[in-house]
Amino acid sequence: MTSSTPLGSIRTHLEQRLSFLPAAAFILTTAYVLLAHLSPAALFPHLAKYNIMVWLAAAATLACLPLLFLHPFRFRSPQVYIMLGLTAAVPVSLIANGQAGGALRGLREFLVSGIVFFLVLAAVDTVRKMQVLAFVVALSAVYLLSQSLYGWYRNGLESQYVYRQHIYNSQQDVIGEFPRLQSVGLLEDPNAFAQYLLVAVGLLTLAWWPEPWHRGLKGNLKGNLKGNVALGLLLSAYLLYGVAVTHSRGGLVGLAILVFFLLERRAGKIISLVVAGGLLRCLFWMGAAGPRAISLADPATAGRIEVAQKSIEMSRSSPLFGVGFHMFGAHNSSSTLTAHDSLLLCLAELGIFGTLFWLGLIVFSILDLNRILRNDTTRTQQAPGLAGSANAVRIALFTFFGTALFLSQTYAMTLFLLLGMAAAARQLFLDKSRVESRH
Repeated sequence: MTSSTPLGSIRTHLEQRLSFLPAAAFILTTAYVLLAHLSPAALFPHLAKYNIMVWLAAAATLACLPLLFLHPFRFRSPQVYIMLGLTAAVPVSLIANGQAGGALRGLREFLVSGIVFFLVLAAVDTVRKMQVLAFVVALSAVYLLSQSLYGWYRNGLESQYVYRQHIYNSQQDVIGEFPRLQSVGLLEDPNAFAQYLLVAVGLLTLAWWPEPWHRGLKGNLKGNLKGNVALGLLLSAYLLYGVAVTHSRGGLVGLAILVFFLLERRAGKIISLVVAGGLLRCLFWMGAAGPRAISLADPATAGRIEVAQKSIEMSRSSPLFGVGFHMFGAHNSSSTLTAHDSLLLCLAELGIFGTLFWLGLIVFSILDLNRILRNDTTRTQQAPGLAGSANAVRIALFTFFGTALFLSQTYAMTLFLLLGMAAAARQLFLDKSRVESRH
């Protein structure tokens, strides 16, 4: 229909001449997400001077920009406008606090992660690409876990992949320590590492959704499904072992959330809640969080309560625009800790203005994913696998948000990756609906 207009004819002609762009945009976007989590600069410091990630992000952006002209309707979703509002909230928070000189710097730091939302939305234009991206994220988690376990095995407690957690008595004296597994770069923290592993498990649930997505396995539908389930369960079990070795309390909460949403559609909410709650209680009783007491006598617990109170004080002192992006530490000089709650951190740094956009992104994404799952026609030949992909992203997003309430992951790349996948799933659903309406 649009080809009858001059602008439509130009778009059609450019789309034919630039037919390689969608594949190039997807490859570059996937490479950027993958390398950002693998953190090559942390493993190979001599590569830092080459700014590989900056050049890769620029290349991915240049490949995705023409798609904005060729398919402008893909960028008219509510999430896009909300994400633009969140992006604007970053420099606004700094300008409102007399930090106009740092506004550009803050925007640049935010877009290192935030740009992933736009890249994924532009590059993921088929269900197959979404499934490939999900599986790449899962494989990256498997690789990082293997790397950390090998580093621990080779170098012991002196390994960079081991965090030595102190144990305190009631007088707050160190009486011992125990090892916790971590990764490097963005995931150089046992809690953040556990969160990423759980997100990967959530994305792997697409492997046992009752629609075949892996074309490499031969045989009928039943054989494909069995192969997918076996592969998904094997990788998931390995990743969950990694979560256990991090001894992350937030990770255990995230595991309970993951179990709840895995059972919800089959067993119902009440049974799923009982099972997930029982599992969480059992894990803490078995000492999965490590040999440390969960009490105010633990300096780590007391410190988190203190920074939470600081976060509330900052949000009260600057309720509208916050104290400024990445300015929490400057207003909490008495401690090196940051707010171990993504929502509180957002309120403290970006105020109500930025927090509404941040929460809006998550809420709209969940509503869209729920809408896809409620619509039974998503299993048609027009978009096979869309329901399974939407379900996997939904589980991963809930798991991320649940653990983020115990972590400072407000601006994490993993969050914007999942939000971008949710926005892409929405667009794929709308595309399918338009095709069906014509028939």
